[in-house]
Amino acid sequence: MVVNDKPFRVTVIVISYRRPEGLLNLLRRLDRQESRIATAAFKLDVVVVDNDAAASALPVVQAFEKSGTITVRYVVEAHQGIPIARNAGLASVPNDSHFICFIDDDEWPSPDWVEQMLLTQQATNADCVLGAVIPVYPPDAPKWVVRSRVFESWAFPDQAPLTAAATNNVMVSAAFIRRVGIRFDERMRVSGGSDYLFFRQAVAMGMRIVWSAGAPVYESVPRTRMNIRWVLRRQYRLGNTFAVAGRLSGKLPQVLACGFKGLLRLGLGAIMLPGLAVSPYRGMRALVHVFRGAGMIGGSFGHILEEYSQSRLGADRSARSHSI
Repeated sequence: MVVNDKPFRVTVIVISYRRPEGLLNLLRRLDRQESRIATAAFKLDVVVVDNDAAASALPVVQAFEKSGTITVRYVVEAHQGIPIARNAGLASVPNDSHFICFIDDDEWPSPDWVEQMLLTQQATNADCVLGAVIPVYPPDAPKWVVRSRVFESWAFPDQAPLTAAATNNVMVSAAFIRRVGIRFDERMRVSGGSDYLFFRQAVAMGMRIVWSAGAPVYESVPRTRMNIRWVLRRQYRLGNTFAVAGRLSGKLPQVLACGFKGLLRLGLGAIMLPGLAVSPYRGMRALVHVFRGAGMIGGSFGHILEEYSQSRLGADRSARSHSI
């Protein structure tokens, strides 16, 4: 896939905060991206947005540049908050880029990740292509975590149309972003979920999203997440995000509908709770419904879970969105 006989230019945005090993691994994997099919030729560059005023990621970028072949633009965004950093990344995308990819700094792609994204886009002419995030557990991961599948990603048929996306494995048309001028809502800097609202608004502006079954990325699941408290708090926050996004959009019917759906989820989860005695998977499905439903109800009434409050922005940046 070429434009006027020239490869597509693809810019990958990486938001980073004090994850030197993960960032270096990601940059090295991006440097190995291959274009083996002539119709999916591309030229890759990377924008690293360091959301740390101390510029802690600079030594990592400098170390990579000694042997790496792709161009890396390093940007420091001292104002902490994921949507603020994402917007800084968008502002740093070169004017001649055709597509923009987002991937997290604790993830890594296979060598044909960009190529598969482009092939899906070429086949569908979509404005946005979304892929799976496959969890990678340490050898000592608790069995209940693996069996519950609570960290597993979405899965859809290849090229299936979607109505939502997230920034942990996505490619979007730079032309679409420039045309509509959409940005991440910085009012969600402490609540999380600004990518959910971003893509919801983009779809309302005409964005077409499709699934790419051949373009997964991989994510290391740290031990700090492998406990019931972290999992259930995350589920509450995800549900909370749905309602908060509706309130920020100023659409009362949407907020009321979210609260009603939260009640249904809560009830369904309560009915399913006996599944805890049968299997970790069924039990966790029940708890996911209960806590996500509770988050939706709480958000509908104005409660915002500040997952990235000022006291936590620097202390816990490992809790990023895996699904919406």
